[in-house]
Amino acid sequence: MAAPPGSSAPYVAGPAAARAAQLRGAITDPHIAAIMATRGGYGSAQLLPHLDLDEIRQARPLLIGYSDITALLDLVTGRCGVTSIHGPMAEGRLARGPASYDRDTFLRTVCEPVAFGRVATPTARVLQPGRARGVLRGGTLTQIAALLGTPWAFTATEPTVLFLDEVNERPYRLDRLVWQLCAAGVLDRVTGVVVNQLPGCDEPGGSVTALEAVRAALTAFAGPVVTGVPSGHTLDAMITLPLGVQVTLEAATDVSLSIDEAAVA
Repeated sequence: MAAPPGSSAPYVAGPAAARAAQLRGAITDPHIAAIMATRGGYGSAQLLPHLDLDEIRQARPLLIGYSDITALLDLVTGRCGVTSIHGPMAEGRLARGPASYDRDTFLRTVCEPVAFGRVATPTARVLQPGRARGVLRGGTLTQIAALLGTPWAFTATEPTVLFLDEVNERPYRLDRLVWQLCAAGVLDRVTGVVVNQLPGCDEPGGSVTALEAVRAALTAFAGPVVTGVPSGHTLDAMITLPLGVQVTLEAATDVSLSIDEAAVA
């Protein structure tokens, strides 16, 4: 399959092939222990046809970021079986210090070869109770939806806990996006859904809330659903979540999200 043309417009850093070549150089450099995104990275999906999956499987890079970097995180985890990190980026998180990212979850996840255990999520809220176990996957909702219909579409082949992150999407758009995932079969192997705080997603004036939209869109979903987990786009200190590891989600009176496997060797 020929690679589709990649943009070199002013809102990206250059032609897709050139950007992918630089990323591949970092992936295969044995002196680089981790690759952290500077910012969200519009145009990340354009790199996918220029990357070598076998190269990624062999190098096992530790890729860190969120937002549009979701396209790369899921390629690394979903297609290559390599753990990736839904974690802080340099600009906007690390640059602002501990008020913008949770230092404990970040350092323990990327530096310690042990399972993190229970993640503190005091802002989490139960939308639908239950218990689920599976591999943690996901990222930004709009990016997951945008990849549907492409060779790099999100596919869960084993029990999966799906994390969805979003910002500044009005309730009707959230409903449409989640409906699209359901209709496309994305949730067929999903055992539980974890949603971020959805900042800026309530209808102006609060007539309809983001939580109402998520609840309505997932009415037919049988597993637990929780919202308010501060990872990705969040106004609080962002917690780091490893993607591609086994987790346990318990949603009853309180929310318990436990990371059951180490993210790094």
